[in-house]
Parts: sequence; C-alpha cells; structure tokens
Amino acid sequence: MRDSSGGEELRSRVGDAEAVRAAFEEMPLLLMSTEGPEHAFVAANAVYREFVGKPAFIGMPVREAMPELAGQQVVEMFDRVYATGEPQTSREWRVQLEREGADEVEEVYADFTCVPRRTPDGTVIGLLAFATDVTERVRERRAAQERVDEAQQRYHDARDVVTALQEALLPTALPVLPGARIAARYLVAAEDQIAGGDWFDAIPRADGSVVLVVGDVVGHGVTGSAAMGQLRAVLADALATDDDPLVALTRADAFAARTPLLRATTLAMVVLDPATGTLNHANCGQPPPLVVGPDGATRFLSGTGTGPLGTGSVPVLAEDALAADEVVLLYSDGLIERPNRTLEDGMVELATVAADAAANRALPLHAPTSPAERICQLTVELLTRTGYADDVTVLAAHRLAGPVPPLDLQTSTTVESIRQLRRDLDAWLDALDPADSDRVALELAVWEAVANAVDHAYPPEEPGPVRLQVMLGVDGVLECRISDRGHWRQPDPTATHRGRGLLLAEQLVDSLEVRHPPHADAHGEGTVVLLRQRLHRPAVLGPHTEAPPPAPAPRPEFAVDAEHRDGLPRLRVRGPVDIVTGEEFARALSGASRGGVLPLTVDLTEVTHLASAGVQVLHRMRDQLGAQQQHLRLLAPPGSPAHAVLDLVRLPSLASDA
Repeated sequence: MRDSSGGEELRSRVGDAEAVRAAFEEMPLLLMSTEGPEHAFVAANAVYREFVGKPAFIGMPVREAMPELAGQQVVEMFDRVYATGEPQTSREWRVQLEREGADEVEEVYADFTCVPRRTPDGTVIGLLAFATDVTERVRERRAAQERVDEAQQRYHDARDVVTALQEALLPTALPVLPGARIAARYLVAAEDQIAGGDWFDAIPRADGSVVLVVGDVVGHGVTGSAAMGQLRAVLADALATDDDPLVALTRADAFAARTPLLRATTLAMVVLDPATGTLNHANCGQPPPLVVGPDGATRFLSGTGTGPLGTGSVPVLAEDALAADEVVLLYSDGLIERPNRTLEDGMVELATVAADAAANRALPLHAPTSPAERICQLTVELLTRTGYADDVTVLAAHRLAGPVPPLDLQTSTTVESIRQLRRDLDAWLDALDPADSDRVALELAVWEAVANAVDHAYPPEEPGPVRLQVMLGVDGVLECRISDRGHWRQPDPTATHRGRGLLLAEQLVDSLEVRHPPHADAHGEGTVVLLRQRLHRPAVLGPHTEAPPPAPAPRPEFAVDAEHRDGLPRLRVRGPVDIVTGEEFARALSGASRGGVLPLTVDLTEVTHLASAGVQVLHRMRDQLGAQQQHLRLLAPPGSPAHAVLDLVRLPSLASDA
C-alpha cells in the first residue's frame, strides 16, 4: 500500500515513468547517471550516447565501457566527486574518444557539471552528469583565432620589414667629434601605425662644421621609407660635395620637386661650427630647433618662413650662435603631437622636459653624463609615455666648453711605463666615449705598435723611449702616431708564432702604415707606426626609452683565477693580455696544464684586450697540448674583445661551457 501510494505520489510530482524516460531520452543536453564506486552506467540519453559514440553500455563500469579515458582525468574526476560528495564543474574539457565505427580517435569538448547522487540520509550512491557539447564552438573560435593570428603575423611581418628597412636606411652610428657631443634617438610609430619617413643625419665637414638634419617624408610603409632613403642620400652627397650647405639644401629641394613621393617633405637643418659656435639653420615646414642652456634656459630658433621641400618655397639659412655648453635639439613633429593639443602646447612641454634634462633635474639616477644624451633620452621617454602616433626622431649636439686636446706622451718600454701609458690612453678615450668596437680596435692596435717597439727597436732587456701622439680631427677621424728611437731588428725566423701583431692591428683599424728607416732619422726617430680610425658612437634606434645602465666599472687589471671542474683545470682570465702580461699569462697556462700534459679550458670572456703576445701564448699551448693528444678549449662569447681577435687569427672558441 505504501509502495503504491509512494509511486502514485512520485508520478504525480515527476510524471509517468514512460513519459519521463522519453523526455530524458530526447533532452538536448548530455545526460547520464552512474551507481557505485566503479561508476556503472545506469542511465544515458541519446545525445550522450551519440557524443561518446557507443550505443550500448548500460550496466558497464565506466573504465570498462570507455577504456580510452585512462589518463585523461575524467574517471579520476568521477572518483573525486564520489569520494568527497563535492560537485565538479568545468568548461571546454577536452576529451579524446574512440567512437564505435570510427577509424581514429576523435577529440571533443564539453562544458559539464558532475554532482553526487545521494540516499535520503545523504550517503553518496552514484553520480549525475549533465553537459553540453561545445566542440564546434571551440573549433570555430580556434579557427577564428588562427585567422586573426595569421592576419596579425602578416601585419607584424610587413611592419618588421618596413621598420628594418627604415632602420637600415638610418645611420646606426654618430660621429665622435673633438668639439661637440652628438646624440640621437629614433622611435618607430606606435603599434597601430607603420614606420614612416623620418630620418636624421649628422655629417662632419672638412671645414670643422657638422651638419645636423632631421626630416620627415610624407607617407608611411615601404614607399615612405624608400623615398626617405632617396632624399637622405641626395642631401648627404650634396653636403659632401658642395662647400655651401645652402646649395646642398637647394639641390635637395629641386630633387623633391621632381619626385612626387618627396613633395612636401619637412626638414630642419643646422650647420654648427663647434670651434666658434656659429650656427646657421633652416626650417622647411619642420618645428624649429630648440636651444637648451646648461642651467635649463631654453629658446626656439626663429623660423625661416620656408615651406616644405618641393613646394616652390625657396630654402634660406638664418644665422644664430650656440654658446659653450649649450645644446641644440632637432626633432620631428611626432614628439610634440598629442590628441586634443596644439603643436604650441607640445613645444612648451618639450622645452620644459629638455630644460630639466639639461640641468639633470629629472631622473638623475644613472643619467648619462652628456646633456645631449640626457635630452634625447628623456624627451623621448617622458613625452611618449601617454602614447604617440607617428615616428619620433630627436638629434642633439652639445657644444663642448673646449675641444678634447691631443694626447702626447713620451715614456719608456719598461713594463710599468707601458702600464701607465695604457691608463693615460684609457682616460683620454673616456672623454671621447667612442663605441666599444672602435675603442677595442684602436687600443689593441696601439698596444701592438708599442709591442713592436719593445720587440724590435731595442736589444733584449734594454728598454728605450717610445712616444705616443693621438689627436681627433674635426672630421671625426682619430690619428695616432707611435714612434721609437731604436733600430729595426728583423724578427727571428724560427719564432713561428711571432710577427703577427701589426698584421692583426691592420685588420682592426681603418689604415695602418709602418715606416722602417735604416737608421734613426734627423729627429732621432726609428720606426714609426701611423694609425687612422674613424670614431663612432651608437645611435639608439627602436623602442629603447628606458634609462641606460649604470656606467661600467673601471677596466680590470690583469688577473687569472684557477679552478677545477670535473677534475680538470680551468682558468678564468680578466683584463688585458698583451706584451706586459704575456709572460704571466704563459706561466699560468703552463702551470695549470702541468706543462702541457692536462687538457685545459681558458675562459677569456672578461679579457679586455687580447694582443698578439697573448695569441702567441695560446698557439704555443695548443701545440704543446696537441703533442700530448690533449685539447685547449677557449671560451669567448660573440661580441667580446677576445672573440673578435680569435676569429681573425683562426683560433676556434666556444661561447660558453654549455
């Protein structure tokens, strides 16, 4: 009676069993139920059976009915819900199923909820799961994302090509001059744009002046960059061949008028004589250059009233002057353009930031010592923080209070004298701050010339005088003269590892000349080595607006640290390896290898100069070890001073121990 009344009550609340079963079967959701800890299926509707691809599995435990689920964390999830009584919900659960009749495993996705089935007293007796097949949704979203990714990749590829093209057309290095410090930064347009036609140039002239140019060709993309490259080449050639910068500018204007892509190009040009401070400038549709004093006082150069190039407006040059320690800044309008703000507002903001940078009031920690560098860095960094739409280009010249004077040192070929000579040359080059590659090449060539005097000018163990004369020309070319008062002695033909120093130096500098008079000349000079090297300083191209790293630590003195790895000797060498330290270097290698018996690893990563004296030691050690069927491993990462020399002398090296 109670069963009958209970069934009637359930039927009155839920419905007829056959109707419920039919509704369950036709539900568009994935529905199933299990019993017991083995999760035997007790119910599954049509959509669920179709989803799993198996028509009949009622009564079977899930591990038996669907063995392919092993390792997919599905059964483990059932176990967890059964054991804890806590529901589990997940979105887009990926499952791989072996559907009946299918040739291969299929991958599907479902949003599901799994809940425990309980008795009236709360005991878990099984599971209920309902889910939605979202396989198509996932596939469509992924296909759409792939299309978006592909489109973005095409965009970035095109953008990268254009950016690389433009950066290839821009100068990657700036001249190092005795009377002015030049700095520049170029920042490609914001992410939703593509590189445009901005460019800059700093061109030293034979009369001692330097021409500074910032221009902007109308248009973006490959055409804009290509047009920019054409005009830049025409103007640079004209400035190199014409004595009058105005004539060169007029030629560029005529070329722009004949070339549709170049019409309406804007340009600012400054001709600065660092010796006198004379400054001539032209604004062809470009914002006027800014002059910044060491105390932060600012003024914009008066406009020349000239329109953009190629538009029929005749270029003119206006006269002004740059005082000692003042900076002149040229910039593209991308630096001062802001939404809902006028160019005048942007110029006021630029003057404020440049003044703070010149006086070193803004972000002074680790700030560059040069006001030109500070102004370029901070105007780009601070004025683009809120966004920018066009390319940003800045070019600055700081007129030094006095030119870097020539260096003239006369000393002896003793070890301590040569050490002091190196310190003095280091300090002189610090004032110029050339690119590391130029500096390493020049210093190595100088020490090879000095070593040449030590080896060939005077008898062994008898030091003599040597003179070093260095000056930086107004064109940015450094000239160095190393002379002795001895008599040239031919090298020993049996010394197979010697005589390579000047040959090595010749490959590192722009030009090298050696004069060997048969006797000391009327001035008492013996051998003379003449070096020429054009010095550069890198321009910052690309989105590098962060503060520069702290100034490098002083160059280390020579030192060798010995250690063992896996029972084998290893040396870490620091500082210069040259004629002064060569013997100590040789003793360290011989001692560590037990006279050439043990294989040896030499880490040259921290070597600042690897001269021919050090190369000779490495060659001898390699031959000694080779005779014992042992190996010499040299570690010198690409870009290090040692790597460049080892590459030239064909001694193989590794980047690291890895």
